[in-house]
Amino acid sequence: MYSPEVLILTNRKELAIKHKKLVEALNCDVKIFAKLDEAIFEIKNTEPEIIIVSDTIDDVLSEFIKKIRVLTYNFRPVIIAISKSDAIDDKLSAFEAGADDFLDESIQTKEFQARINAHIRRYLENSINPLTNFIESKVTVKALKRRLKENILRAVMLINISGLDFYKEIYGEIAYEKVLQTVAAIINSTLQKDDIAGHYSNREFLLVTNFMRAEQVAKFLTFAFDNILERFYSEFDYKNNFMLYSSETIEEKKIPLMKLSVAVIEIGEDKFGNEKQALNVLFNVLKLCKNSKNSCYMIDRPKLYGEISKVEPKNRVMIMEADKALNCLLEVSLKMEGYNVKACDDYQAFADEYEKFEPDVLILDYGNEHRKQGYNILGTIKKNDSIEKIAKMPKIIFSTTVQDKKNILSLGADLYLPKPYDITTLLNWVKKLM
Repeated sequence: MYSPEVLILTNRKELAIKHKKLVEALNCDVKIFAKLDEAIFEIKNTEPEIIIVSDTIDDVLSEFIKKIRVLTYNFRPVIIAISKSDAIDDKLSAFEAGADDFLDESIQTKEFQARINAHIRRYLENSINPLTNFIESKVTVKALKRRLKENILRAVMLINISGLDFYKEIYGEIAYEKVLQTVAAIINSTLQKDDIAGHYSNREFLLVTNFMRAEQVAKFLTFAFDNILERFYSEFDYKNNFMLYSSETIEEKKIPLMKLSVAVIEIGEDKFGNEKQALNVLFNVLKLCKNSKNSCYMIDRPKLYGEISKVEPKNRVMIMEADKALNCLLEVSLKMEGYNVKACDDYQAFADEYEKFEPDVLILDYGNEHRKQGYNILGTIKKNDSIEKIAKMPKIIFSTTVQDKKNILSLGADLYLPKPYDITTLLNWVKKLM
C-alpha cells in the first residue's frame, strides 16, 4: 500500500510529536525537521506529498513558503502553514506565498486530522488510474525511489502485458479496459500490507514486495493470466493462438496473443544507487522473456561466467516453388540480397533437402489445388514437437493462388502471401522474419 510522505518543519518539539502521531494514524510516513537546511535537502531528495510548516522556524513563514514553491515546481506538494496567529493578514500572506491551507495551532485534534486527510485524499485521487485504481507512473517511481533509500532487502517486479496495443486496435477500447482491470485485480489479490503496486506505463506495472515471496507471486501472476486469457478472444483466435491484423500501411499479418512477462530483481543492501539503475536491470531481465510463447517470469540471479559458443547469423533461405521461372527469379533476387539460398522445385525431393539445409526462412508454395503438396508439407513441418526441432523451426512464408488464408495460418504459416505478389514485398518480409 502506498504511504504518502509528510514533513513537519517546526522548532516546537512537543507540538510536532503530537502532529506526527495524528498524521501517522492516516497511514503516512512522517518526519520532523527543526533545521531548515536539512529539511530542504529532504524535500529535494524524497519529493514529499505534504509539507507542514510552522511559524516557529528560523525564517519568515511566507518567505520560506515561497522558497519551497520554487524548489518543488516539478512535483507540487501540498503546503500547510501552521501559526499561533489567526490574523487575516498572516493568513493572506501565507496563501499568496503559495500555501494550500492555513491552520491555527489551537485547532482541535479531530479537525486537524480531518483536514490533513482531505489533502491526502485529494492528492491521491489525482494520482490514481481510474481503470485499475493503481497509482500512476510518476508516483510509482517516487515510491520505488523511497524504497531504495531505505536500503532494506526487497524485491521489485516489472509486469508487462505484451501484445496489448495490437489487442486494443483489433478488439476495441472496452475489451482493452477489461484486460487492464483483470490484470490489476490479479495483482491486487497478491498484495500484502507493506507491498506497493502501481503503473509504470499503460501496459506495465511495478510491484515492490517481500523478496522471499517474489517468485511465488510471479508464478501465480503468469499462471492466473494464462488461465483467464481465453475470455478475451474469439474462439478462432484463441484456438489458433494468433490474431489477424492489418491497416492502411501494414499488410495483414499474424499477431501473437497477449502474454504476461514478469521481471524480478532484488533491491536493498546497496545494490542500486538510484531508481534508474534498478529500472534498467528490470528491463534487461524482461528481455529474456521475449522468446517465450506463453506467459513467463525471470528472476535476476547471481551471474555465472563461462565460455559462450559463437552463434551463426541467420541468413539461410529455402524456396519450394514448382514454377521453375519464378523459382529462378526468387533464387537470384535473394542471393543478390546476400542470403544463402537453396532452391527446390520438386515436392518429393524437398524433405531431404530441407533436413540438410535447415533454413531460417522457408518460402513454400501451396502446390496443386487438389493435391495440396505444399499445404501437406506445412502440416508435417509443424507437427514436429521435439524441443530441438522447435528451436530450429524456420519462419514460413506461404505463397498461394488458393483463397484459404485462415486454414493456412492456423496450420502454422507465419505469412500468407497470395499470388501474384511483388518481389520487393517478398524481400522485405524475408528481411523482417530474419
